Amino acid sequence: MLSPELEAKALLGKSISDVYGRSLGRIIGVNRNQFGEMEGLEVESPGGNVIDIPSKSIMLTPKMVTATPEWKVDANELSGEIATVKRRIVALEGLRDKGDVDREIYEELLEAQRSGYLSKVKQTEALVGALRAKLERTNNQLTSLTKHLVNAKLDYQSGEIDEASMKLAVGSIEPSLKPLIAEKNDLSSTLKTLEDLLPAHVRAS
Repeated sequence: MLSPELEAKALLGKSISDVYGRSLGRIIGVNRNQFGEMEGLEVESPGGNVIDIPSKSIMLTPKMVTATPEWKVDANELSGEIATVKRRIVALEGLRDKGDVDREIYEELLEAQRSGYLSKVKQTEALVGALRAKLERTNNQLTSLTKHLVNAKLDYQSGEIDEASMKLAVGSIEPSLKPLIAEKNDLSSTLKTLEDLLPAHVRAS
């Protein structure tokens, strides 16, 4: 583990991108807790705004710093937690069937596990709602960019702009399309995974 000083030297001034390849900006600060452990990074975005990225979203390699969207990190955590609670309930029921646990203790433990499960279901339901809204916004962005791309090619074909102008337009739009498509696919896949975790009466709502 790097010392805070070496960690700062390794990070400050470095560029950071998201997992879809989009530049998020330049690292200008390291946020730490009272024990000196890194809690996140301060990043100056291309527009000059400063954004905070929590440490749970950050992936460090010798060559690059990458940020995973918080929604993706949260989705992975919830998926693992719900799977764990379900396994524990099944295991507890197995102990009951074998007579390896007192009935009173069994009911107490089962209630605790069910309470934990319902808490995670509520969190998952809230995240599913947020991701559905985000997916809709992403689809709208894709539609808008695709229209601009088609219009640029149409303008060229109809003789309204020259080839250089068309290539300039296409070259400015396509780099934004690719990561957006990747993000859309990731959102759709993550949504399906989370929705499959929800009880049927919640999933249908």
